Amino acid sequence: MSKQAVWWEEPYRIVQTNLRLIDASLDPRALARQGREFGASAITFNVGGIFAFYPTGLDLHARNPYLEKGQDLTGEMLSAARREGLRMIGRFDLSKGTQIAYDAHPDWFVHNEAGEPQEFNGTYQACVNGGWASDYSLRILREGIERYDLDGAFFNMTGYQPYDYSGRYRGICHCSNCQEGFAEMFGRALPRREDFSDPAFADYLLFKRRTSVEAAQRIYDTVKSLRPSTGVMGNGKGACDFMRLEIQRAVSRPAPEWPHQPGELARWGEAIGGGKAYSCASTNFLDYQWRYASETAHNHMLRFGQQIASGAQIDYYLLGTFDQPSPAPLETVHEFLEWHEANGEHLTMTRSRARVGLYHSRVSDLHAGASETGKARTNAFRGAYRLLLEARIPFDFVSDERMEDDDIARQLSRYDVILMPNTPALSDAEARALDAWVEAGGTLIATGETGHYDERGNRRDGFALASFPARAITRARSGLETYVAAGEGEAGFAVAQLLHLDGWYFDAEARNGAREQLLLQPEQKYGPPELCFPKDQAGAGPGVLRMAYGKGEAIYLPWLPEWLYFRDGLPGHRELLSHLIEAAYQPEVRLAGAGPVEITIRAKQRGEGQKVVHVVNYAGQRGSAYEEPPVVPGLRLGVLGANGKARTLVSGQEIAFGAPGPDGYCWADLPDVKYFEVILLPEAAN
Repeated sequence: MSKQAVWWEEPYRIVQTNLRLIDASLDPRALARQGREFGASAITFNVGGIFAFYPTGLDLHARNPYLEKGQDLTGEMLSAARREGLRMIGRFDLSKGTQIAYDAHPDWFVHNEAGEPQEFNGTYQACVNGGWASDYSLRILREGIERYDLDGAFFNMTGYQPYDYSGRYRGICHCSNCQEGFAEMFGRALPRREDFSDPAFADYLLFKRRTSVEAAQRIYDTVKSLRPSTGVMGNGKGACDFMRLEIQRAVSRPAPEWPHQPGELARWGEAIGGGKAYSCASTNFLDYQWRYASETAHNHMLRFGQQIASGAQIDYYLLGTFDQPSPAPLETVHEFLEWHEANGEHLTMTRSRARVGLYHSRVSDLHAGASETGKARTNAFRGAYRLLLEARIPFDFVSDERMEDDDIARQLSRYDVILMPNTPALSDAEARALDAWVEAGGTLIATGETGHYDERGNRRDGFALASFPARAITRARSGLETYVAAGEGEAGFAVAQLLHLDGWYFDAEARNGAREQLLLQPEQKYGPPELCFPKDQAGAGPGVLRMAYGKGEAIYLPWLPEWLYFRDGLPGHRELLSHLIEAAYQPEVRLAGAGPVEITIRAKQRGEGQKVVHVVNYAGQRGSAYEEPPVVPGLRLGVLGANGKARTLVSGQEIAFGAPGPDGYCWADLPDVKYFEVILLPEAAN
């Protein structure tokens, strides 16, 4: 029996109108018409939660005071959306209540250790374990779902939120519900701070995870019990039908802005979704504190280019309606949505054809503070992301959240290489799955402390992976200022190289059969210049350890070249890792020519769909500025077995591939690339 089609598995373009109370006077018919003309296929509109945008019958559910008596703005909007051919997604914010709810049941809401409620702008943060989350908010949800035949339901800010809208940290909730629930689960008191120096903190991370998943399941079950056809949008951390992630700046984050956030989120959505549709809502504004300061149109286009290159659907987020005080990006976004409407069949519900996986470990991120290299965890991951992208190696995320799936062997079999950038925390189940994949022929490349801690952040006696060329770390050295030397022809280098090393090196006990490559040099003297030469040329340890395991190989770099690449950007560290990767597989596509561009290759999830190559141009991003990018000319695309003609979806041109060369690649000249280009490959390449 074939699976019934659902609308969110077709190309969609959502515009989220995050309404203010004063928007009660809007004209639903005009808004629906604007949405359709803008290029949306669905619109997100307020239902209830903090405030009801309809005549609620629940005493503790605050009604929007700007509504006229008996006015049903949500119902009017649903009718208007239907007339315009738009899907409507109901927006619920069940994360907070107003003063009337707090006064009636303060025990439903978050209180820190000092007993202070988490209040902001007259709203109170609901505790995941309190009666608002487990009961009253579900009454609100039932009322809304029973009233309105919504196409989808979106839930804002679910889960634990220890920071308020101003970014002020309010502390761990110590309400009676959390205290009792934590004691029942772990037999101890709640931690007093979110830090591994508190012995209860590792348990608290698990407590938050379990209770958040339970809360998401309650919401999902409530919707589905009333309207099975309503699609539940989730954040990827609980039950849902399709996923909605969000891209925004946060001025509190260290500058410069991480320009790969859209691609990172989309890859994560694909990795954990198991084939579900996913979108990454692009916020129109700079940050929460400045919701009327619009992003540049060029930043939105870079975001969209990354998203579609990783298979994401489209979601655009406005505060209020289309009548924005800073409307500059709207016309460009409108043009993109029209283009997406014409070409979405080639862009959505696709799967990556990458043969390289970048390991994404939620557990390592959570428990990084328990490891020696905790402060380097994020930038090590981002350095690996950057070097793969800049080496033009198509890649996916391999998520630790899927490693206990029954079909994990099938999932991993898609990859020839998996890169694990300083991934300290690894469970026994993860290790078994990765060892089996290596034994079957995969190449695992790992750095730093990978697998030297368990999934709770406890240090192991040795590495978790049996396939690893080292048994255990015997000494962790920090603050080194030296080099790793590569000989001519070693690890892919055409000429001898000195790669600088600043920071960590891990002396490790090698297993029998492990081979050493590259040499750690003794610490160097760097001043005065007359004395800057090594007196002892003997190596102080290997730069690379590698060992065959079954049909595959595991490669260990006992330092952090990817972290150094993120910080310094010297090509030697990128070349080291890219040489190791490229020696283990043959990419399906190659891109030649100068310019800061990314390449991916995708195909339809089901059937024998046409292969699609995406090229994304980053030339408009400089530090924290996103401006109009100069076009990138002179790019050439090489594809294995692509002899024939292809079509470009942005420039609308036809390109021709030449005959295969000795290495099997057929090459074609690409048109100039501004924001991005999408190439439908000839059928011969399928």
